[in-house]
Amino acid sequence: MDATQHDADERFRAEIRGWLEENLAGRFAALRGRGGSGREHEDFEARLEWNRHMAAAGWTCVAWPVEHGGRGLSIAQQVIFHEEYARADAPARVNHLGEELLGPTLIAHGTPEQRARFLPGIVAVEELWCQGYSEPGRAPTSPPCRPRRTASATSGRSRGRRCGPLSPSTRTGAS
Repeated sequence: MDATQHDADERFRAEIRGWLEENLAGRFAALRGRGGSGREHEDFEARLEWNRHMAAAGWTCVAWPVEHGGRGLSIAQQVIFHEEYARADAPARVNHLGEELLGPTLIAHGTPEQRARFLPGIVAVEELWCQGYSEPGRAPTSPPCRPRRTASATSGRSRGRRCGPLSPSTRTGAS
């Protein structure tokens, strides 16, 4: 890495560190360390408000290209963002699957219509996404789940039943 890039990365580090210090105060101060794996239910509504606050300031979808609503950060700056987010003990994000899985998939493989429909809602944290798993006969203590997929010329539909408990991470926003 050359000195110019290093200087730019350090300016970026100072920017995100300062923003987090300034904004994880007041009404959001109590959210430090909240949420996370196995604790997705903690302060969900307040964390949703925090994520929307981040979106309003342009701090969601930071890895996405600018033309799709992101910041277009370099890999080094993405690492810096996540380092500083962790250093600040910022709360777990509520839409990481939309931001880090669905959005990039649509950017790479979606139609222009799909991108126009879904990406703005993900960036604004107005639509939340989850990923459901089902495995037939998944555990001896759980009833077997046998979803079926039927296809037609225009669409495919999954039929079956819910195989396990729903958590707050399965919530969806308005469409």
